[in-house]
Amino acid sequence: MDAVRERTTIAVRREVAEKLSELAKERKSSVYALASSILEQGIEVIKESGSDSVISNLWRVYKVLRDADAVVLPSYFMDALIKELYNYDRKKLFSLFSQLGRDVGLLMKTYASSFEELVSLATLFSYFFPLKRVELRNLGRDGLEISVVGIGESVETTEAVSVAAKEMLSVFGVEVVNQTVTRGVMKLVVKPKANKQ
Repeated sequence: MDAVRERTTIAVRREVAEKLSELAKERKSSVYALASSILEQGIEVIKESGSDSVISNLWRVYKVLRDADAVVLPSYFMDALIKELYNYDRKKLFSLFSQLGRDVGLLMKTYASSFEELVSLATLFSYFFPLKRVELRNLGRDGLEISVVGIGESVETTEAVSVAAKEMLSVFGVEVVNQTVTRGVMKLVVKPKANKQ
């Protein structure tokens, strides 16, 4: 015979309770069972991550990756593939990464309508990928410096990613006016594109 679980009352805002009740009905579940499941899983994530915002952030990242049909592969494997193609046909590699940048930029437009929102989303992604650091520095009239550390283990990978980044930024009306690329490190100085009359 199963042990009877004790119940307790937890206070939440009325609109949260109403949404929970609606969701329970949709799932043909009790409010008790659904609330317990959500709280148990939420508590586990918060304990491991140290932050309650990680739940919604993880969901946003998941939606973007799902919509992009992303495939997660180990970085050492991707580095090896990129290096091989770089040595075999650098022009083709950069063409592929250029198209990737445009495609990702257009997809990101559905999640971020402005460059500022894109920066916020990019910062969010840095928590879920093996990037060691993403830094932004306002240069005033000279633009914005974007520094990313941890892009692959080879200069070939970093160069290819910089090609994609330029194309993605272009979709948002931003151009790269200066760049520095070394193994695993990319620094881009960007500005809004000048309006051509």
